[in-house]
Amino acid sequence: MKDSLPLIAAAFSFLGVVIGALLQYWLTRHLDRQKHHQELRTQAYTDYLKCVSEHANARNPRDSAEGRDLGFRTADAKCRICLYGAPVVVSAFSAFERLGATMSTKEQRAAFTQMVLEMRNDSARNGHVESAELETVLLGYGEKKN
Repeated sequence: MKDSLPLIAAAFSFLGVVIGALLQYWLTRHLDRQKHHQELRTQAYTDYLKCVSEHANARNPRDSAEGRDLGFRTADAKCRICLYGAPVVVSAFSAFERLGATMSTKEQRAAFTQMVLEMRNDSARNGHVESAELETVLLGYGEKKN
């Protein structure tokens, strides 16, 4: 019995190392998958907002090659948001789309600002930003018509 004690201790030590390695492997893979998914989300949000900015500053008609490319990139970003976006972001995006996905009315601008705020909260998680401040940065300052 006394001779088997070192063997049992060695077996438990080996088993502890194996379990620790398996847990570390599983946790690392899990964290890597989460990080990759978050990167995909953030990139989709960024790409969509870049397209919105390009639409706002577009000088080319939509039926030009540049206009069609911009439409394709916008649709691509929207699809990726549907795939990777947080549920609250997809919901806010849907509300903006139901209003026409333009910035013509106060309600549309508020829906756009809410969507961007949700994207920011999902991506950054680093501090609270007031919706009014975000709207000022995104759309400019001043009372607009409607």
